[in-house]
Amino acid sequence: MENNKAIVITGASTGIGKACALHLDKLGFKIYAGVRKQIDGDALKRESSDRLTPLFIDVTNSESIASAVSLVAKETAGEVFGLVNNAGIGRSGVLEVLPVAEIRKLMEVNVIGLMAVTQAFIPMLRKAKGRIINIGSTSSFLAFAGASAYSASKFAVRAITDSLRLELKPFGISVVLVAPGAIETPIWEKGKTFRHITPIYPFHIIW
Repeated sequence: MENNKAIVITGASTGIGKACALHLDKLGFKIYAGVRKQIDGDALKRESSDRLTPLFIDVTNSESIASAVSLVAKETAGEVFGLVNNAGIGRSGVLEVLPVAEIRKLMEVNVIGLMAVTQAFIPMLRKAKGRIINIGSTSSFLAFAGASAYSASKFAVRAITDSLRLELKPFGISVVLVAPGAIETPIWEKGKTFRHITPIYPFHIIW
């Protein structure tokens, strides 16, 4: 099956993003799988068909986003059927000791990055009357102790999704929030590598 509809997925090197990329590739979509490292792009190519293209994009870098948009526009005649905003990082720790620099980084990736990428791709989504899928979390509905920063970012994603749904409905663009619970992904393992952060709950519980 091949339908030539293009879907852009951020944060596709591991976890939910990778699973989405490989699954949608099998369904016949033309996938642009967002990665930041060549090694991750190569790994995706080994597991997918020729329909999947690694898309090098850093959601916190405006030049990187612009470059990714330019590539996709050139190869798709300016039409994108779907955007899956999955890129995100996890940080856990009581607010009293959580470094402000880490909070800023969390918001830059999980919130500002999502907004920047979405803004950049809306013209192509409008042309295709496509859809936007924002990957949130159950933490956007219930915030536990030790998860204030992460939950705040996911509450923001939920608010953005609700507003964007109304803004884009007149143009035939659907906007959906997916808020999974505990899922075995590397997001929290990656978070453990950052210093000065002492989680007070197991990572898989607060996610």
